[in-house]
This record gives sequence, structure tokens and C-alpha cells, in this order.
Amino acid sequence: MAEEKFEIDWGNEKLKRAQKQTEENPYDLEAWSLLIREAQGRWIGEMRLLFERLIQVFPSAGRYWKIYIELEMRARNFERVEKNLQSEDTYTPWAGPDMIG
Repeated sequence: MAEEKFEIDWGNEKLKRAQKQTEENPYDLEAWSLLIREAQGRWIGEMRLLFERLIQVFPSAGRYWKIYIELEMRARNFERVEKNLQSEDTYTPWAGPDMIG
């Protein structure tokens, strides 16, 4: 997986360590949970790369897609929401093969 490095000013050593942990072990759910909880209270423009990385690691986790899309909607980024929902990476367990793409 080609990983884009990003730096977020978390303002907190615990969160900085959690981000570093996700870089070292992308499947560390505890570290991701800390970051997601914090990210939900921040502006999506600042957190977008975090969420894009999260859904690359966990593409079938509908919960993470939902959080990401809700943050984009809250910021009224409807074009991004539509783009994300139409993405080939979007996991849609309810859709049959005729409904995807």
C-alpha cells in the first residue's frame, strides 16, 4: 500500500504516539480509535488524509466510512461525499455486482 505521509498537530503526546503506532502497525485498532475520537471534533479539511488512510486500511469497515462521510456532510462538502460514495474503493455489502461502479 503506497502510504502518503501526513503530519497532524495533535497537541497531545498520546495522540502523536497513536498516529506513529498506526504508521508502524496499520491494523492497530486501539490507536485508530484514539485518533478517530479526536478527529470527529475537528475540521475535516485537517483530518481528511487521516480518514483516507483509515479507509484504505479498513475498506470494508462501514462504520469508518460513515464517520468520514458524516464529517464531510457536516462541512457541506457534498461533492466529496458523492465522489466517495461512487469510488471503486467504497465497500457496499448491500449492493449486488450490478449495482457497483
